[in-house]
Amino acid sequence: MLFNSLSFAVFMTAVFLIYWNIPAGYRYLVVLAANCYFYLGFGVRNFILLCIVCVATYLGAIFMEKCHGNLKKLCFGLPFAVSLGLLLVFKYFNFAGQVLSDTLGIFGIGFTPAVLKLAAPIGISFYTFKVISYMVEVYRGKLPAQRNFAKYAVYVGFFPQIASGPIERPAPFFEKLEHEALSQSDEVSQENCMEKIAAEKSSVAKKSSVAKKSMAAGTEKASNKNGFFKYAGFSYEKASNALKLMGVGFFKKMIVADLLSGYVTKVFSNVTAYDGFALMTAAVLFSIQIYCDFAGYSDIANGAAQLLGFNGARNFECPYFSSSVKEFWGRWHISLSTWFRDYIYIPLGGSRVGSLRYALNIMITFMVSGLWHGANLTFIVWGALHGAVQVLETFAHNAWARLRGRDPKDKAYRKKGAARIVSIVLVFIFATVAWVFFEADSVSDALYVLTNMWHGITSPVAYIKGGLQSIGINSGMMIHLVLVIGMLFAYDLAAYIATEHGSTIFERFNRLPKVVRWLVCIVVVDLMVIWFMQYGADSSSFVYFEF
Repeated sequence: MLFNSLSFAVFMTAVFLIYWNIPAGYRYLVVLAANCYFYLGFGVRNFILLCIVCVATYLGAIFMEKCHGNLKKLCFGLPFAVSLGLLLVFKYFNFAGQVLSDTLGIFGIGFTPAVLKLAAPIGISFYTFKVISYMVEVYRGKLPAQRNFAKYAVYVGFFPQIASGPIERPAPFFEKLEHEALSQSDEVSQENCMEKIAAEKSSVAKKSSVAKKSMAAGTEKASNKNGFFKYAGFSYEKASNALKLMGVGFFKKMIVADLLSGYVTKVFSNVTAYDGFALMTAAVLFSIQIYCDFAGYSDIANGAAQLLGFNGARNFECPYFSSSVKEFWGRWHISLSTWFRDYIYIPLGGSRVGSLRYALNIMITFMVSGLWHGANLTFIVWGALHGAVQVLETFAHNAWARLRGRDPKDKAYRKKGAARIVSIVLVFIFATVAWVFFEADSVSDALYVLTNMWHGITSPVAYIKGGLQSIGINSGMMIHLVLVIGMLFAYDLAAYIATEHGSTIFERFNRLPKVVRWLVCIVVVDLMVIWFMQYGADSSSFVYFEF
């Protein structure tokens, strides 16, 4: 069930209505049922593997709390091995076999690896990282083991996030579930109190006390207005912001990413058939496509989670406005980058070591990140490029700061004005170059793109015109692309400015007069419908479903 489908819209509507119309203490069961239905849509095999991982890690965490020493390590290691083992088998078995074959071939040893003809279960990389973070936190004593299996299953298989993240940490998620349970117990105690009051006082006094208790419990005002959402907790303002966030996600995915994917796929599926500006255009368009595809998914996922009262983990914060590669990874796929930071980079020693060891830690972290994205040498090169540039960037920054007598960690000296704009452009160019390896089928294809995109640049007009024509972009489509990407840029710029001033774009938007807000929403929705009907590509799966 794709997020960009009518079936998901119907499904999400049903879950939303049921969720907010039952007592708070039982809402997690609705989410559990939704998880099962959603994931079964991707196949029974996928669902069974998810259940195996869920049961193994649930039991392992409970036994872990009761054991000590080597037995505790065993309780940690076995479910950890099951979870990570399934990921390695389904995702990296064939890749490892091919690497072994190629390595032995260098020494003249013939070896034909076995090939596992099974596709990796959808979302296995994401829910594996979720259970690993849970197991590690329980092992470290930072989180108590979850005794309620249903609640743990809700966390592992939370349907808005299971296919492509964000990678939610266990502590805030369980805190939300426990809060719901507390709300339910409060409702029950209130009912008991009300019965006692009714037995002791008149009906008038009873009504008065009920009203006071509702106010004290913070019952949602909107619920009292229409009487539809019966139980406390629902917020129209939060639901409105969630729908806006989902709308932004649908725009990024269905209007921008799906449109660009046609041109990108055409070029990267046969790179040797193109040269010059066609290759450069495809590289730039892929930078925008993958951002809109994955950020769009994250917006939809977080919006869907917020509709159910869950604040999803931040995943994107205007990454193409970064003035350094380090800042880029503080804004791009935040839930994944912080996961690698907490469970790989810091355990390796982080930055609390010598310069050479620091560089090695960075390179290992980024190369593992690359391998996580796909079992191909291209992803490892992509990760290595980001790691190497970040190391060089850090060393250069520290040397320049010391030369000027400043503390390298002092954020007061961040780049401003023209220097920041130039840095943002350079980071975008680097990210685009690195994305070529991410999208290309092989390292040789990536190198072909990078070395041949300058062919014919000595004749600028012919260079640009010929490149656009070769991939099928006429003047009308060019205008359309400029408008769509321009709207995307305007939104991200507004979001970036809002973040820089300590707020969100929706907080600023909600301060506008109601007439202006409605006018903006109507215009944007109408434009999206018109563009999609005239130019929209067929809805496709999200890129990160592959990982």
